[in-house]
This record gives sequence, C-alpha cells and structure tokens, in this order.
Amino acid sequence: MNKDRVRTIVDEALETHEQEFGKYFLAKFYQLDISYAEETETCVVQFPVEDYMYNPQGFLHGGVIAFALDVSMGHLCKRFLGTAVTLEMKTQYLRSVSKGIVKCQASFIKKGKSIVAIESSMSNEDGKLLAIANATWYRID
Repeated sequence: MNKDRVRTIVDEALETHEQEFGKYFLAKFYQLDISYAEETETCVVQFPVEDYMYNPQGFLHGGVIAFALDVSMGHLCKRFLGTAVTLEMKTQYLRSVSKGIVKCQASFIKKGKSIVAIESSMSNEDGKLLAIANATWYRID
C-alpha cells in the first residue's frame, strides 16, 4: 500500500469535506464522482479502486461496494425526490475487482408517496457487472 498516497487522500478529504451530499468526508475519502441524468432520473457514482479499499484477498471490499451502491441510491432520492433513508438493502456480489474505475448506476423501480424502491448496479471499465443492489427507501420530505 502506498502510504503517501493514502495520506494525501485523507488530508484532502479532511480539508475539503462539508456535511452535505457529495461533499461529506466518506465521499471525498473514496473519491466519489457523482453525476445525474435528468432525462432518465439516474445517478452515477464512479470511483477509482485503490489498494486501501481491498479485502484480505486483494479485491475491492464488499463493504465498499455496498457503500457505493447505497450512496448512488441515496443521491438519486435526494436529487429527484428529497431526503430519504435506507430501510433495507440486498446486495448480490457477482464478480471481484482489484483495479480501475468502477461505476454504480441507480434508478427508480417505483416511487411511492412514502416508500421508494430503487436498484443500483456496479460495473467495471469493461462494462462487466460486478454487483447489484435492490433497496427500499423511506421518504423523509
């Protein structure tokens, strides 16, 4: 692990974070690039896989994968519906990854008055599916 690289990432996250969507510490620490497609109501979260994100086998940790999928869904809600919280989430891990840029794309399955169903998929740079999450969210506002 390149300790200088990790220190640089941590220092930058500490100096630039704000307590708001897309700018909070973990988004900065994992170097999340968050974008939206208004016409399709989707949210895309991309980030580089770094060795400090590995599990003991040398692959992107499942918790990091679940985190990124959850972020993509939470930001989707915030952008198009307002604040919401995760009620439950199921994640299926389909393929391992240890390098490159990964992308999560979240979209609505059903938008209810208080309960929202969302799915997000993570793929690698070659477009190969790495993981899928389905979640139920509760609208706060």
